[in-house]
Amino acid sequence: MRISSSQMYSVTSMLNQQAKLAETQLQLSTGSRILSPSDDPVGAVRSLELNRAQDQTEQYLRNADLLDSRLRLEESVVDSSIDVVQRIHELTIQANNDSQSNETRQSIATELRQQLDNLLSLANTNDSDGRFIFSGYQEETTPFTKTENGYVYNGDDGQRELQIGPSRRMADGDSGSEVFMNIKNGNGQFLASASSANTGSGVIDAGNVTDIQAYDRDSVTIRFSTGSQYDILDESGAVIDSGAYLSGGDITVGGMTVSIDGDPASGDEFSLAPSQRQDLFSMVENLATSLETPRTNTGERSALHNEINTALSGFDQALDHLIETQSDIGARMSSLERQIDINEGASLQISENLSVVNDLDYAEAISRFSQQQTALQAAQQAFAKTQGLSLFNYL
Repeated sequence: MRISSSQMYSVTSMLNQQAKLAETQLQLSTGSRILSPSDDPVGAVRSLELNRAQDQTEQYLRNADLLDSRLRLEESVVDSSIDVVQRIHELTIQANNDSQSNETRQSIATELRQQLDNLLSLANTNDSDGRFIFSGYQEETTPFTKTENGYVYNGDDGQRELQIGPSRRMADGDSGSEVFMNIKNGNGQFLASASSANTGSGVIDAGNVTDIQAYDRDSVTIRFSTGSQYDILDESGAVIDSGAYLSGGDITVGGMTVSIDGDPASGDEFSLAPSQRQDLFSMVENLATSLETPRTNTGERSALHNEINTALSGFDQALDHLIETQSDIGARMSSLERQIDINEGASLQISENLSVVNDLDYAEAISRFSQQQTALQAAQQAFAKTQGLSLFNYL
């Protein structure tokens, strides 16, 4: 079959109109103005950039959701730990009463061990995925175990950080060593303790730093030469000061002030040493063991009071430490909420910009579709009329 020039023109025109109409139909069905980069090269590039930014923002929001879940769990565990330590503190004060007998102190020790189990269980909490929240990077490892030598931390000090913004990362938890084992003993600056060999009834309090300028963090020993006279010795054993003893009176040395009540015997010693880091579990364990030990004379009962005073000051430090940890978690959660608001605002802005670049103007597209339908119909009619006008039909 031979095709004339007019027929070719009519067919080409009709196919072009069909292609335009099909493109408009696709735009109407997808709601997108840009179907291929050639439709709008600049807009296509801008759309790719905005889509990439939207994907990143959505990932930030997913990370923030995960971070919020982990922080809420940690906050709940720390809050419960504070309740347990407060109960331990109450039991310790109760045990320090002279009206307690060996039997009643034994009962208190039993509850202390129950609270210790609760505390250990909280420290070994895992999340909904079975990962331990206080093991650092070692999420599959139980954080704390009890051994013959005491309580051992099996995790590490790592903190997993999640990206929650273009230039913002945040830790999703704290290591168990920081929360439960990094607690200073004594009053947080120095530890006042009595020698286990003391025979008198002297009981020393936790003391405090009264002159920060004079506080040099050196260890000293208060040794009683008689029941009414004491010497203060430095780390080498040299006498650096002396004084007359008055029960309940202040003794100050190196910026530190302590008070001793009772009647110390000649040769009794009390030491003041810089605070050291200690784990909370051992504090409770040591106190329970101390309460389980029968006390039959004045010297033994005084030793018990000194041990309880040491435990009390340690629990005070533990409470302060846990409350500080809880405050830090709360600050992170508050900061996270603000970042989520920022991310949601950015996501909305990106979506609006994408709409401007990609979204179809339906009113214009429908009008164009109608025009293209009319043009296609005209092209089809023209093709039908010109199809029989060729001389080839008569040759």
